[in-house]
Amino acid sequence: MRLKPILFFLVVGGVIAFLIANQARQGGGGAIRIGQVAPDFTVRDPAGKQVKLSDFRGKLVFLNFWASWCAPCAAEMPDLETMNQNFKSRNFQMIAISTDADVKDAIKFYQDRNLTLPWFSDPGRNVADRYHVNVYPETFLIDANGHVIKHYPGPVNTQIMAQIDKFIADQET
Repeated sequence: MRLKPILFFLVVGGVIAFLIANQARQGGGGAIRIGQVAPDFTVRDPAGKQVKLSDFRGKLVFLNFWASWCAPCAAEMPDLETMNQNFKSRNFQMIAISTDADVKDAIKFYQDRNLTLPWFSDPGRNVADRYHVNVYPETFLIDANGHVIKHYPGPVNTQIMAQIDKFIADQET
């Protein structure tokens, strides 16, 4: 029996297992988890104004990823508009991020629907990839301290408004 090849594979396997475990401990290499600090990012609105997620510390952030070609995104937008209107005067910030490759598609989408909720562009999916977005739409609720407290893969509707209201109220006390 040849001992060297067996030892080689055991050592390589051990190193790989160590690296995977170490990456998991540091919060990298996987889906965003509840309780995890939300990855910070910088995006621009259609006028070119730059904002960072960390600019909104102290508020409940509703982070939604969408695309103009996504039918479920289009169906959820009226509910997002209602939520934004109901909560924008409170400790709440909605951030809708379009992953459209061409910002003109997102602008047309907003104009066709007379939407007013704030949106930002992520044409290279840099932010979406940091959040491991693989479903459209996909939403993350982030508390005032920057931790992910809820994850909604797929569309949301106004039925979650009571839950959002409770999260905002808990932060205000």
